[in-house]
Amino acid sequence: MKKNILKIIFIGLILMSQNSWSQVAQITRGPYLQSITQTSAVVRWRTDVPTIGEIGLTKFPKKRKAGVYLGAKEKSITTEHEILINNLKPNTKYFYSVKNENQEFLFNENQFIKTIPKKGSTQPIRIWALGDFGAGTENQKLVTKSLLNFVADQKPDAWIWLGDNAYDKGKDEEYQKNVFDVYQKDFLQNTALYPSPGNHDYAGKHDSSLPPYFQIFTLPTQGEAGGVPSGTESYYSVDYGNVHLISLNTEEKSADGTFLYDGKGAQVDWLIKDLEANKLPWVIVYFHKPPYTKGSHDSDNEEDLMLMREHVTPIFEKYKVDIVIAGHSHVYERTYAMKNHTGLNKSFDPAKHIVESKEASNKYVVDKDGQGVIYVVCGSGGKVGGQKAEYPLKSSVYSNNKEGGSMIFDIKDKYLKAKWIASNGEVMDQFSIQKK
Repeated sequence: MKKNILKIIFIGLILMSQNSWSQVAQITRGPYLQSITQTSAVVRWRTDVPTIGEIGLTKFPKKRKAGVYLGAKEKSITTEHEILINNLKPNTKYFYSVKNENQEFLFNENQFIKTIPKKGSTQPIRIWALGDFGAGTENQKLVTKSLLNFVADQKPDAWIWLGDNAYDKGKDEEYQKNVFDVYQKDFLQNTALYPSPGNHDYAGKHDSSLPPYFQIFTLPTQGEAGGVPSGTESYYSVDYGNVHLISLNTEEKSADGTFLYDGKGAQVDWLIKDLEANKLPWVIVYFHKPPYTKGSHDSDNEEDLMLMREHVTPIFEKYKVDIVIAGHSHVYERTYAMKNHTGLNKSFDPAKHIVESKEASNKYVVDKDGQGVIYVVCGSGGKVGGQKAEYPLKSSVYSNNKEGGSMIFDIKDKYLKAKWIASNGEVMDQFSIQKK
């Protein structure tokens, strides 16, 4: 009798241990999508204790315990889970679920991967640009709410970050509180994310081995998402349909001792090669520190911003970049389509620096020679306000340092429509480009 009781207790302890393990290994971050390409995706998540993670894909998300037709499993235990899924089809939506040991896949319709369309595809694409946002402010909440109301059921296909993603120092816990806890449900689990870092993400450091940014994100380095391989997560490019996206890094010192704003060195060499190799009609370049601003920062008095204007904008113009969008300054600013304006704000001359448009300054018709570069500062996604002497820029079509906001690019074939959606829910600036 005593042996039977001991046996029952022993079995009970084993079952309790197994059940306890499955309960302990809980997801504390994610899942979130990384390095989305035409045929692959990386899914990441974090657990509170080490465990073996697994991912499954299904065709029937309404069935919470649907059958899995494609999946992958980790070989060793960890708390930082990262699984690459290959053999996907371009422009296809896959519903997925992740699980830890001794758990089941639970699917839902809001958790999916949408792969990139085939290179050169002319189908409609929606891109969301957000800068200086992870601040934990009321403005951050309002900007997010206004964007969700604007897009309704047509959420962005791609999401680009303009740096200063998590205040104040880009710490892991700041990313958790001000980024993952805010955007997980609506965007991080189902939107292709292509970030760039800002000075707050580096916390004053200039070495990529230090910031949590590079531990949190898995970014394309070998040209797997398009473009020329960069060999680094600091800067890279993506071919999204017929749009070439280039993410640059204004904060990091390359191994050769150069910064982007020096106009030479490893990053600039790669940028030129990437632009020369690109054959897609649309080019959008994004990074943190802008070459033109009079908001909370001043491109007439801050050396790195001045050098960006002097050394790097000529490269954008030479290779007919359409739009350059940055953050850093906690305002919204949009310039005319410009060329050859590398001097101070007071030197701006409309007769010399504005490229003649066949339409108004909000509606561009572009031939093969290009229309000049439109520069946008969109740095009020969380922080907002500020102005320097001579605000607004002489080259500015529209500026706003009162409301926060973010930007949507809708692109179909040879037509682009850009809208700045303010925190009050209004579209307060917009422009279009029609290519011949």
